[in-house]
Amino acid sequence: MNIIKINKRIYVLFYFFVNLIIFCVGYIFILKGCSQDNNAQVNVVYISIGTSLIASGIVMALELFREIFKGQVFKRIYNIIFEGGLELLYEKRDLDKYDTLMKNIKKKVDITGYTLNAFYESYSDLIIEKVKANPSIIIRIILVNPDSEFSKNRAKLENRKHESFKDSVERIKSSFHGYTNIKLRQIDSPLSTMIFRIDDIIFAGPHLHKKTSKSTLTMELNKKGWLFAEYEMEFERLWNDAKPLA
Repeated sequence: MNIIKINKRIYVLFYFFVNLIIFCVGYIFILKGCSQDNNAQVNVVYISIGTSLIASGIVMALELFREIFKGQVFKRIYNIIFEGGLELLYEKRDLDKYDTLMKNIKKKVDITGYTLNAFYESYSDLIIEKVKANPSIIIRIILVNPDSEFSKNRAKLENRKHESFKDSVERIKSSFHGYTNIKLRQIDSPLSTMIFRIDDIIFAGPHLHKKTSKSTLTMELNKKGWLFAEYEMEFERLWNDAKPLA
C-alpha cells in the first residue's frame, strides 16, 4: 500500500514538472516570436509553437487535476460504501422494504425502540406465525422502561401522551408472552439510535430532537462493512445491560 502511494506521488510530481517545462518552453517561444530580430514570418511560427505548447500545458494541467480529484472521490466512495457498508440512505424510517424482509425471516430479528407501536401493528401476527413455524428463529426486542424519565421525556418531545408509550409496551408484553424465542428486555436509559436488524441487514438511524421516529433518516447497512459490526455490537451492549421485561 505504501509503495502504491509513493509511486503515485512520484507520478504526480513527474507530471507536474513535465507540465511546468512545457509551459516554460512555450513562454520562451512566444518571447522569441515577439523579438524584433526576426522577420514577421519567423515570429509567427515562434508564437504559434509557443501558444500551442501553452495550450497543451493547460490541457495536461486540467487532466492532472481531474486525476487527483477522481482519486479523492473514489477514496470517499470506497470508504463509505465498501469499508463502511452503507447500502442505501432513506429520508424516513417507515420503509416498504421491511415487509419483504420480515416475510422471509430465516434467523433473527433484533430491534430497539421506545414504543415500537408501528412495528407491533405491522408485524406482531407475522412474528408469532414465524416463530411457531420455525422455533430456531430468535426475536429480541429492547424497549425503554415506560416509567422512566427518559421515556416520559421522549413522549413530550414527540408531542404524545406518556400513557400511549406505556400502553404500547404493555401490549407488546401481553401479545408475546409465553413464546420462548421472543425475548423482551427493557433499559433505564435513553436510546440514541434506532437499530432494526433482519437477518443480515441492519437498519439504523438517530432519534432526533422533537422529530417522530418514523419520519427520521435511516441507513441500510450490509454485513460486509464495519458500520454493521458497530451497530451489531451496540445492540449487544444494550441487550447485556437491559433487564427482562417483567
